Amino acid sequence: MKGIFKIILSLVIIALLIIIGALIWTNYFAEPEMPNLKQEMVEYKKINNYEEETESYLIKSSKIDADDFINLSVNSFVDEKIVEFKKDNSSQSKILPRDKAVFKNVIDTFIVNENIVSVKVTIMQKGIEKENYDTQIQTYNFYLKDKVNISLDYLFNAGYKEKIKDIYTDKYLLKNNSIEFYNNTQKNNCTYNILKEYGKNKIITAKNYDISQEEYDKLFSRVVDPSRKMVAITLDDGPHGSNTQKILDILDAHSARATFFMLGQNVVNNEGVVKDVYSRGNEIGIHTWSHPQLTNLSESSIKSQIEQTSDAIYNVTGYRPTLVRPPYGSFNKVVKDTLKDYSLILWNIDSLDWKSRDENQIVPLVMNDIQDGDIILLHDIHSTTVPAVDKIVSELDKQGYQMVTVSELIEAKGYNRETTQVFYSGRQ
Repeated sequence: MKGIFKIILSLVIIALLIIIGALIWTNYFAEPEMPNLKQEMVEYKKINNYEEETESYLIKSSKIDADDFINLSVNSFVDEKIVEFKKDNSSQSKILPRDKAVFKNVIDTFIVNENIVSVKVTIMQKGIEKENYDTQIQTYNFYLKDKVNISLDYLFNAGYKEKIKDIYTDKYLLKNNSIEFYNNTQKNNCTYNILKEYGKNKIITAKNYDISQEEYDKLFSRVVDPSRKMVAITLDDGPHGSNTQKILDILDAHSARATFFMLGQNVVNNEGVVKDVYSRGNEIGIHTWSHPQLTNLSESSIKSQIEQTSDAIYNVTGYRPTLVRPPYGSFNKVVKDTLKDYSLILWNIDSLDWKSRDENQIVPLVMNDIQDGDIILLHDIHSTTVPAVDKIVSELDKQGYQMVTVSELIEAKGYNRETTQVFYSGRQ
C-alpha cells in the first residue's frame, strides 16, 4: 500500500514540475501571441534589427528602412517607446537575467496598392521582475502620393468633405471592390473596411466604425429636395445573385436609390449582394423569412418571421431594418399590434411583373399614371424585371423625378412614423 502511495505522490510531483516549467517558458522565453490578422499583402521595404542589453533590461528592436516620411513616423514612435521603457526600467541593483525588463517590437509592412502602404508596429514589453508581457499595437496607412498617414483628420477635413459629398450625391460611382486597411481601434486591431475608391477620380473616403453611424450618415447622406416630385421604387423577394446586382448598376447610373424588401432565407444565401445593396446607399426592409401570409400565423410565428430576417440582415450589414412589407400586402390588427415597432409599407402602383414576366407590359403599368409620392412594387427575383427597371428609371429621370428610398419619401412628405404605421404612398 505504501508503495502505491509513493508512486501516486511521485506522479503528482512530476505533473506539478511540468506545469511550473511550462509557465516559466511562457513568461520568460516564449514570444507573446500576436493578434491573428489575415491579410494577403506583399512585404514593403526592409526591416533593420538591433539589440541592447544592460544589467536591468534587454531590448530587441526593429526599425523600418523605407521612404523618409514613413521612417520618420514609424521609427520615431518606436524610439519614443524605448525611451519610456528605459526610464521606467533602469536600475542600479543587480538583477537576475530572468528578472530583467524586456522590450521587443515587430514591424509588419504590406503593400495595399501602388499608392498605399500599411504598417503595423507591435510593441511587447515587461518590467523588472514582471511575469507577463503588455502588448501595444500601432498602425499606419501611408498614402504615398501625398506622403501622409491617412488619418480621419486627413479624410474628413472641411474641403474634402464637400468634395466627397458632391461626388456621392451627383455622381455615385462607388465600386464593388474595396481596400481592407489596418486601423487603430479598441477592438484588438480588427481589420476594418475603411477605404473605398470613387470612380475615375480615385477619391478616397471612409466607412470606419470608430466614427459614429450618425456622423457617417451625416457626411454621406443624400440631399432629397422636398419641393421636387419623387417616387419610391421597391423590390421584393430578393436578393437575387445576379438580377439584384444588375438593378443596382442601373440605379447608380441615374443617382437613384430604391428599397429592397428581402426574404431572410435569401439573405443568408446572398450575403455579398446584401452588403452591396446597403453599401451603395439603398434601403433594406423586411419581407419575412419565407414569405408566408402573416394573417394566417400566430403572434409568436409572426415575430419569428420578422426577427429571424432582421438578425440575418444585421449580421451582414450591422443595420436593423425598421420597415416591413407583409407578403401579399396582407395584414390585420394582430399583425399591426405584433409589429407595432415597425412601419408597414404597401404600394399604390403594382407592376404585376411576377405575372406578366414581360417588360413591354411592366413599363406601361408603372409609367402610365405615375405621380409624385407613388410607391412602386417590383420583384428583383425575375430576370424580366431587370430591363423593365432600366426603362422605368431612365424615363423617371427624364421626367425629373427623384428616385428615393421609402424612408426618404416618408420624411420628405412630412409624415410622422410614430403616429402613422401603414403607408401605401407618399400621399396618405
